[in-house]
Amino acid sequence: MADKALVLGGGGLTAYAWQIGVLAGLADAGVVLAGADVLAGTSAGSLLALDLAGGAAPADLYAEQVERERAMLDVDFTFAMTVKYLWAALGSRDPRTVVGRIGRLALTVRDVQETDVFEAIAPQLPTRTWPQRPVRLFAVDALTGEPTAFTADSDVDLLHAMSASCALPPLFPPITIGTGRWMDGGVRSTTNADLVDDCARVVVLAPIPKAAGASPSAVTQVRTLASNGTRATLLTPDRPARRAFGRNPLDATRTPAAAREGRRQGRAQADHIRAIWHD
Repeated sequence: MADKALVLGGGGLTAYAWQIGVLAGLADAGVVLAGADVLAGTSAGSLLALDLAGGAAPADLYAEQVERERAMLDVDFTFAMTVKYLWAALGSRDPRTVVGRIGRLALTVRDVQETDVFEAIAPQLPTRTWPQRPVRLFAVDALTGEPTAFTADSDVDLLHAMSASCALPPLFPPITIGTGRWMDGGVRSTTNADLVDDCARVVVLAPIPKAAGASPSAVTQVRTLASNGTRATLLTPDRPARRAFGRNPLDATRTPAAAREGRRQGRAQADHIRAIWHD
């Protein structure tokens, strides 16, 4: 069993920036989560997990966000796409049925090719090879609804794994890996924290605590981990942070404010996180 896991949730550019801010604020107070034994991510959290695994310091990543020095993914999740996604997500009270509905939506994407996804994701990767540190990138098979954690042992190249973890329908098509067609792990859960139940201590950052519809919340997943003996805790955006996010999670102009609010929260929560991480 691994000792410590850091779980990084999805939610777009503002989610990425807020989590960086939280990690920078915690580091200011001497709580360094970037050294976790396992770095696990969903969607935007996958990109951050890879950054940390490659040795990037939270303070440096924070400076990039505040100064807007890093060119982030530039996509437009249109109103029509939002309607299609919500139609699928809100069509059932059963989580597995919802994932199946979103999977069918993903398989209808024809105007964007898988190679287009690779071209969009490749510039975001700090490396094209799996890092030596354990990283788990969560994705869901659009054909079966089953989740997986792609790792260096999955016999999948990093670009395919990361693209799958970020392939949110109907913006992107699912990515072909083996016999599966893999889509963004966030269609199942914004954090997939239940998939690190082999770790003794878990800190979960959830920029979006719960997705639309019947998907399990981060709160529920963390409570389940704790009930099974894991020392687990959850940090979510407070009201000022949510205001900083705005309504469009892909609005790059919002990332400096999201990062600053995350840093404030990280500093404020340092003692609580330290009790889980170090005591």
